[in-house]
Amino acid sequence: MKYSKTLMAILVATSVLAACGQKEEDTVEQPEQHQEVEIEVAIEADKFKEFVSSQMDDFVTDTQLLASLVKEGKLEEAQKLYPLVTMYYERMQPIASNFEELDVAVNGVITKGKENEVTGFQRLAYGLFTEKQTSGYEEIASKLASDVKALQEALSSLDVTKNNVLVSASLMFDTMLKDRLTTSSIANNEVYAVKAQTEAAQEIVKIFMPRVEANSAANATEKLAILEEVIAYYEVGKEDYVNYSFFTTKQKEELSTAIKDAQTALEKMNDTLK
Repeated sequence: MKYSKTLMAILVATSVLAACGQKEEDTVEQPEQHQEVEIEVAIEADKFKEFVSSQMDDFVTDTQLLASLVKEGKLEEAQKLYPLVTMYYERMQPIASNFEELDVAVNGVITKGKENEVTGFQRLAYGLFTEKQTSGYEEIASKLASDVKALQEALSSLDVTKNNVLVSASLMFDTMLKDRLTTSSIANNEVYAVKAQTEAAQEIVKIFMPRVEANSAANATEKLAILEEVIAYYEVGKEDYVNYSFFTTKQKEELSTAIKDAQTALEKMNDTLK
């Protein structure tokens, strides 16, 4: 992608001689004009796509396992595996805008009263956590596994070069703050989501580190580390986290503050991109 920063150029007219008498005219200062300098970030976007692609084999395998548990009627096991599988998808959020059709299929937003109109993780979560059953969700689970496999196949030819993934990572956290942490979700797996998105942001910071001011990269690294520490407090067992519905108001505020600080640091880092 070509990412534009605006630089100011002031053009000053040179002195000219009058046609009659070779009289030197006063120097005329012209209005300020803007010159666009384009900064290429396609390489960084492709590197992040490589990071995402490296997890796809496991993503496909674990989604197929989740589908199998649903088909076998193993509700508790499916409930336990569900938030872990969604973490793969959360790490993909900075490039989700590049595969909108599959994004809707894999993680379509569910609306009350229109549950049957969507597919993917949210639809399956409705069965597992709201209706607390696997019966009737076998086809939903199978389609989800099929769509994740299709996403893996699509990634190889997916063009992400117009995506400034550093900006996208900031927007990812903004969505988490304004939408996902302010509305009750079906599975209450927000902590899992924040953990996965933090990992994605950390990878992006590493990728862009040679292209930004050292202080801005160090600040982003520090804020993401603090966010990771907040998340670690809620880890129970290996890769399991406290259900977000159990958070107190103070705990929610602490998590939101850490996310906001990380988001701001990413924005400042992007401002120094060169």
